[in-house]
Amino acid sequence: MTLPNSTYARLLALRTGLRHFERWSAKQARAAGLTPAQHQLLLAIRGHQGEERPTIGEVADYLFLRHHSTVELVDRAEAAGLVERQRSLTDHRVVRLSLTAEGEARLEALSALHLEELERLELDLPRAWDGLAPTQRHHGFPGEPVGAGGRRGIAVARVYDKDRPEGTGVLVDRLWPRGLSKAEAPFELWVKELAPSAGLRKWYGHRPERFEEFSRRYRDELDSEASSGALERLDDARRSSPLVLMTATGDLEHSGALVLKKVLEAR
Repeated sequence: MTLPNSTYARLLALRTGLRHFERWSAKQARAAGLTPAQHQLLLAIRGHQGEERPTIGEVADYLFLRHHSTVELVDRAEAAGLVERQRSLTDHRVVRLSLTAEGEARLEALSALHLEELERLELDLPRAWDGLAPTQRHHGFPGEPVGAGGRRGIAVARVYDKDRPEGTGVLVDRLWPRGLSKAEAPFELWVKELAPSAGLRKWYGHRPERFEEFSRRYRDELDSEASSGALERLDDARRSSPLVLMTATGDLEHSGALVLKKVLEAR
């Protein structure tokens, strides 16, 4: 496929605009007495959507950092009086993060500056992408041609996505997504018996370098007798409607849902 010259020009303009904005943002953070990383941390904590404040693991996902790096960042921010750790209201074994009054004040001031700058730049990412070659946001799109045995397509999407493919939504996580009420659930089925075991999930820890081994171990679990009945139910469901395997995991590229999709497609 040959892309038009205008596509490359738009991509260049977008990337250049983003780099200018990132440099400007880092300068404003330092002027406010924060490092750029601390600014991102405060925003990740304050911007988290859920009934409770985020855990360190959830913040690590937002920041694309490893767990130990996020812990070090939180430690420094806590020592600076910007962040505090609190026990979860529902599970006292879980530690959650919140901003101190000082952290709230600094983030609010910086956010106001950023909104003004975004308005000045008219940096509208959805519009900036409009007209470029289509990108695949989800893994697989229902509505594909019907395959062998009359089975329809399978997609993978996040439960928090506003724009997901059409089809029967199936939650494939073992735990109910945080911050999501049952009335708002964008899925019709929940097959938690097909989710990775607690031990495997804990070992994996959403570390991309372990994904290959995680996939192998997870496939072994799905190949067990305990999983056969649920897999057959999903096979049957695919004959009447495309499936959308849904997960709360932020990284679809390294998710159990993607592994399950490939297993189902190979059946």
